[in-house]
Amino acid sequence: MTLRHSILAISVVAAIGIPAQLQAQQVLRVGTNEIGSPWSFHDAASNSERGIAIDLVTEIGKDTGYSIHLVPIPTIVGLIPALLTNKIDVIAANMLVSPERQVLIDFSEPLFVAGDGLVVLKSDTKDYKSLEDLKGDVIGTQSGTPFVPRIRKTGLFPDLKTYTRVPEAMQAVSDGQIKAAVVGSLTAAYEQHLGHFQNLRIVKSYRSLITGPDALGVRKTDGELLTKINTSLGKLKANGTMSSIFAKYGIEWKSPD
Repeated sequence: MTLRHSILAISVVAAIGIPAQLQAQQVLRVGTNEIGSPWSFHDAASNSERGIAIDLVTEIGKDTGYSIHLVPIPTIVGLIPALLTNKIDVIAANMLVSPERQVLIDFSEPLFVAGDGLVVLKSDTKDYKSLEDLKGDVIGTQSGTPFVPRIRKTGLFPDLKTYTRVPEAMQAVSDGQIKAAVVGSLTAAYEQHLGHFQNLRIVKSYRSLITGPDALGVRKTDGELLTKINTSLGKLKANGTMSSIFAKYGIEWKSPD
């Protein structure tokens, strides 16, 4: 065996000897939702992925030493399948923790507690408290969210309209196509922060169908990674970075603890 072949053989053995888990830890593949603002979204102006969850996971990467590789997914419904088939390692998007999702994946410590909000025309001044108050009207919501089965379970809206994106549902209300939209309250607030849909209002008297935390998601087999993520999140909450990131998107951060 020549010296060159010996060196190559030693290199191959050394590479094989490195556990796959350690090699994978160098790059963290982060799945994002291209239409999940303000958590994660594709910004056409800069042709880049932006959002609260992306900024947070970028800071986590700095703290833990991971190199962050963003993997944009067209809609929220594709994120958990991508995680379970090992196409991504972390979900950083508008991922509301729900019992159905907890069966499939594990979640980080809460990032923010929110839920669904009710959006109607600003000229509609009724103090809606629940969906019962809209019985007989046509309403809409975002497909792929926990709101869909909850609304259908009420049996009040056989003609429930579903939309891929929150702005599409809000636009339908604005155009008079539907009476109201049940959408993520944080996303609706962000849209109005951008100056959109000023003829709509988020009903303050409405009691959410689902109220819970948004969080980062990992596979149930990645407990070590989850521990690192939670440790970093604790630092970001304590040093003010969490508040600063939310403020960047017009949201006042309140600790979910």
